[in-house]
Amino acid sequence: MITLFLTVVLLGQTPGPNVVGRVQFKGNRSFSARNLLGVVSVRVNQPLNEVLLNQDVRALEEFYRSQGFFEVRVERGTEVIKGKRVVTFFIQEGARTRIGGIDIKGNRAFSTDKLKRGLPVTVGAPWTRSGALAGVDALRRFYLNSGYPFVSVHDSLEVSEGFARVWFVIDEGPLCYIREVRVRGNQRVRTATILLTAEVKAGEIFSRRRLEAAQRRLYATKLFSRALFYVFKSDSATKSDMVETAGVVVRFDVVEQQQQGVALGVGFETPPNRAVLSVEWEHNNFLNRGHWLVAGSSFSPDLSGNYRTNFNLTWRVPYLFRARADFQTNPFLNYERFDSTWQENYGVLTGMARDIGPQVRLGVFNRLRWYRQSQPTSGHSVILDTSRGVTNSLLLSVTYDSRDNFLEPRQGLFFQPQAELAGGPFRGNNDFFRAVFDLRLYQGIGNIMVVALRTAVGRVVPYGRSRIVPFYEEFSLGGSNNLRGYPERAVGPDTASSGRYGPVIVNGSIELRGPYLFRWVGIVGFIDLGQVAGQKDILLRGIELGAGAGIRIRTPIGPLRLDWGKRLKSAPLGDRGRFYIGVLHAF
Repeated sequence: MITLFLTVVLLGQTPGPNVVGRVQFKGNRSFSARNLLGVVSVRVNQPLNEVLLNQDVRALEEFYRSQGFFEVRVERGTEVIKGKRVVTFFIQEGARTRIGGIDIKGNRAFSTDKLKRGLPVTVGAPWTRSGALAGVDALRRFYLNSGYPFVSVHDSLEVSEGFARVWFVIDEGPLCYIREVRVRGNQRVRTATILLTAEVKAGEIFSRRRLEAAQRRLYATKLFSRALFYVFKSDSATKSDMVETAGVVVRFDVVEQQQQGVALGVGFETPPNRAVLSVEWEHNNFLNRGHWLVAGSSFSPDLSGNYRTNFNLTWRVPYLFRARADFQTNPFLNYERFDSTWQENYGVLTGMARDIGPQVRLGVFNRLRWYRQSQPTSGHSVILDTSRGVTNSLLLSVTYDSRDNFLEPRQGLFFQPQAELAGGPFRGNNDFFRAVFDLRLYQGIGNIMVVALRTAVGRVVPYGRSRIVPFYEEFSLGGSNNLRGYPERAVGPDTASSGRYGPVIVNGSIELRGPYLFRWVGIVGFIDLGQVAGQKDILLRGIELGAGAGIRIRTPIGPLRLDWGKRLKSAPLGDRGRFYIGVLHAF
């Protein structure tokens, strides 16, 4: 019985005379067989279907014509070779048509030369249908962004002796000004707040690009689950100096989402055995004026009686003085007790940020920070002069962010250089200059995975009254966000009671992020490397290395992550890696 069953299965797997065993193409010089297989529907190990083969012949001819081969001829044939049914498509490509000239009709507002400069097609290039459609789209978007919301564009073609003359025919419609801006659907968010965020005003020339930018800004407030815009004619067109003008009404339709919420977090880190408790409250429409207020606190005790706690408050006021500039203040307090020593770190970061382009943001901030550390001496707590100080600095930052999604980026680039000057005219106890560069790149590979890369370098240099930079203003490495597999603040030449530090940092990471299985759980593999060194001690052999894997659980506030990282260089005896729990990706 078993032998008979295996025989039937094996016979069932052998292609019969009516099953396609191979598909091949002959005469194709311009396109590979792999490309052409994507055009036809016939497949290996599928029943032979004469109707589908005839459709494939027409599909191949249509494909070639769309690429400029107007004289193409395709035939098909089938034969049995060594017991397999082979389908062959015989292709006579013919000569490929090239663009011999480009003409534009119907344009009155803009010169032909100006319009041609924006076309993605050029004389002498092969004609393709996709190129012609790209030209139609380029002309249409140019007019839409120049005050003509009702423009229509279509193309035509004249072919002669292997060359094509391409015509773009334009019906401009009237030049339109925005007569009124309306908002519909808002219940709790003030209309004035929406209009201020949109930055679209009555009286300006219509521009679709500005409306799309307004739509992105409305989504960025996190106040709306949907924000759409519509354009309507408000009156009939009039002619003045041979220019046809009209007014339009722009309406933003919005659907509000929850404006405030509370997040609770519970985690565990090992080693060392440490619990992590956190709470955060967020309000995206504070005072009903679109202000963003976030307050958060965390407490992390271990089994030895040591603990650390912190409190952060962020208040952002968009469009301060009704200009495209955001005011932000961020007071913070951190307290940590370890063994017989405690340290506290508190201050405030306050400044302004302004968008200077669709993806570029400039920030100017003042950082005021107090730090002190003490240890018991003869039963009393004494504050040490060498472990206390005040830093007052000016920080400049430029941010370029083209990521397609903040929580789950699949494509894009994030680049942020920062420069900070402390002391000098700003006084305080510490004089130093710090420069930091942070670069992150995201590239999706189909729907399979995302490759994420991060590189960060920084250096801090003393000047003026300071001969050295205090350790609490230096860099450190180790932990869940930069060098997994290592304890927090475990890398650096300078030793303090709270860890290791240094004035120079190099850090890099690569993550392979797999797709979410069942739409909610994903797997990630990573490699982290880095070094914290002295001013002249950066060496390749000093680079520390860690690697591991993790799980991502999709939530509405971003992915929850559970990572396991293992130290790969000079690992201590018995090291079995470390587990980390957090919210959002490491970068």
